[in-house]
Amino acid sequence: MKKKFVSLIHLGNNMWQKPGNTRLHAREEIDSLYRDYMLTDEEVFKEVTAFMAQHGVNTVLIDMGEGVQLKSHPELAVDGSWSREKFREHLKRLRDLGLTPLPKFNFSCGHNAWMKDMGYKVGLPEYTQFCRDIVNETCELYDGPELFHLGLEEEDELSQKINGHPVRISRSAPKKAEDCADLFETCRKNGARPWMWTDPNTVKEFGGDEKFREYIPRDVVMSNWFYGSIHNGMPDLWDVPNVLLYKKLDEWGYDQIPTGSTWSLPANNLRTMAFARQYLTDERLLGFMTASWIQTVPSQKYGLMHDTCCFELAIKKYYPDA
Repeated sequence: MKKKFVSLIHLGNNMWQKPGNTRLHAREEIDSLYRDYMLTDEEVFKEVTAFMAQHGVNTVLIDMGEGVQLKSHPELAVDGSWSREKFREHLKRLRDLGLTPLPKFNFSCGHNAWMKDMGYKVGLPEYTQFCRDIVNETCELYDGPELFHLGLEEEDELSQKINGHPVRISRSAPKKAEDCADLFETCRKNGARPWMWTDPNTVKEFGGDEKFREYIPRDVVMSNWFYGSIHNGMPDLWDVPNVLLYKKLDEWGYDQIPTGSTWSLPANNLRTMAFARQYLTDERLLGFMTASWIQTVPSQKYGLMHDTCCFELAIKKYYPDA
């Protein structure tokens, strides 16, 4: 099976903060403050994705957010959001480069600033239909993607507090499971396999290990993440659960795309791949992803390229024939 070597890139940026909020210690153009205009620079998007294609990446996960003017919900657009026609031109360019573009929206209550007012209507029938509309139209835009990343992490109160949310919405485990089941089924109806972030706190949000396995079907692809140091299969003591969750998910029978980053450690992707090769079942290891979590703007262009280069080094070491 050909592995996917995925790089996350931001098209939309309104994921973290609500309008008017100020995140403590926010770094301009790195942490995503809410903006009523399009932050992503088109030339940087083009240059960085071309660089990715030349340096080991074969799949680009596009964080959509407010990035495209959707027909079904034009109210989500901001000043400068790309037209559907422009976006489809970029999808063709990416495919011509040899990259597979895949969509990502975050449907977590902790990362849904892109939804604007709809983010406060969780639990209502109109919210459920809204989510279906977004998935349906996005799958049509991508001409039927193989995978659709739905986010779904960090819905806890602490994460929303850190991001300055004045109103914090956290669903009960059964309600979140119900909403997720509808999202998963909408993806399947469009021929896309559902995909989500996973970390120990997200597992807790579904009620713990046993309930998580009950609520989340095995066809949902898992992207657990850990950005620190992994030594001989064991991470720094402050974050043992994040790495051990890779092994749990493997034992539970889920397919995985482990996620690393240069956010905390340039060698993280190397160590993530070393761990995965040693401890995870290869048949359930669909590939790897790197997520720099910096924005697609001129001042951060080389940061994005640096993340790609570190990812490429890991690919060359552990998958030299890829």
